[in-house]
Amino acid sequence: MKHPIKYLLASLTVLVSAPTYVHAQSAGSFVATAGAAWLDFPNSHSTELQSQSAFGTFTSPGTNTEVHNIATPVLLLTYFFTDNIAVQGVLGVPPTFRLAGQGQLAPLGPGGPSLPLGNLQPTATIRAWSPIVEVKYYFGHAESKLRPYVGVGVNYTWGSNIHLHPTLEGALNQFAGPGGSVHTSVSPSWNPVLTLGASYNFSKKWYLTGSVSYLPLKTNAEFDAVSRSGRVVLSNKTRITADPIIVFVGVGYRF
Repeated sequence: MKHPIKYLLASLTVLVSAPTYVHAQSAGSFVATAGAAWLDFPNSHSTELQSQSAFGTFTSPGTNTEVHNIATPVLLLTYFFTDNIAVQGVLGVPPTFRLAGQGQLAPLGPGGPSLPLGNLQPTATIRAWSPIVEVKYYFGHAESKLRPYVGVGVNYTWGSNIHLHPTLEGALNQFAGPGGSVHTSVSPSWNPVLTLGASYNFSKKWYLTGSVSYLPLKTNAEFDAVSRSGRVVLSNKTRITADPIIVFVGVGYRF
């Protein structure tokens, strides 16, 4: 995480020494910004897997799930209500996250069969949809070249296209029996978003921007074996804490 922030600060230092241009951010301005975001999950983890079936409820000690870092294209749409206050929508190509499981999954307890999740990589993948709406305050005047800003907003995240490792899915299918199936889900969630950044106007219409955002994201994940009759014969649940730090760099155009 320290390297992207270092590069961002270095870039902003260079921008401060550049010549003056006409401002690109003022009341009534609409700005579209295209760029890339790096999603870093330095402290992602989960609760231990809890399994429930006709044999009882068991926890698999030592199991954990981490989220791999990923980059994704992002589009920002910003409208300035005043020279200092703007509202921004954050959209992007929904990335496919890779989840890395750890430990031994023992759904029937210590004496039953187990799966080494560490050998099943990625243990699962999921496509995440996470639009953000923020209110941002830009410091300085509209004619200022370099404008630091802070933002606060809300995010709604949900998942789709969830796929388990074939070995894990195969084991669940065996448990479901002939005609059975595997059902997977993650809970949607509303989350606050905090942002620190700066923009640099290098012409009347164009500017550069860089920011770092924090999103305290948590979700409940479940993968079940379901019999042909539709009855859940084995349920496996965990709560995943992702809490990504998002580093964004982009180029914007004022319409």
